[in-house]
Amino acid sequence: MTAPAAGACPATWTVGARLTPVSGEAFGADADLQSVASGTWVATGAQVVLPEAGKYALSADLYSHIAATTPWAVAINARLFNVTAGALVPGTSRRIQFGNINDPGGGTVMSLQNAGSLSTFLTVTGPTTIRVEGLRQHVGFNDSTQAILGGPRLGFVKVSD
Repeated sequence: MTAPAAGACPATWTVGARLTPVSGEAFGADADLQSVASGTWVATGAQVVLPEAGKYALSADLYSHIAATTPWAVAINARLFNVTAGALVPGTSRRIQFGNINDPGGGTVMSLQNAGSLSTFLTVTGPTTIRVEGLRQHVGFNDSTQAILGGPRLGFVKVSD
């Protein structure tokens, strides 16, 4: 191996890699979806700030809870919302739970829970605030007496510049 000629290599190098990846995580309080009109999005409090331009992997975990007296038909949806842009994060609106209970006699009190998750990649041009939101949708029969989007967690890892 022959060493390069004097002056052929820079005296210093700038490396863009980080020893610790840009990442973060937030947990929010349960969101009461029953206290607002059906079809209204409610912020959960799980909110993060993507600190700089780049591409991020976003992930969220949560659960839903519906209680109602039969017959009832109610759904709970969740989404990631870009607070900075005032818009849905594309491809993240999901149905987390749907119940359509029509027992012959009616009048049965039922409570159902389900776990859900959201994940996507998002490219941003600067600092960007993202949050988890939930929505209760009364579909038919009786409405729910309790609807919660609970235990929300939202995390991110920067995957490229």
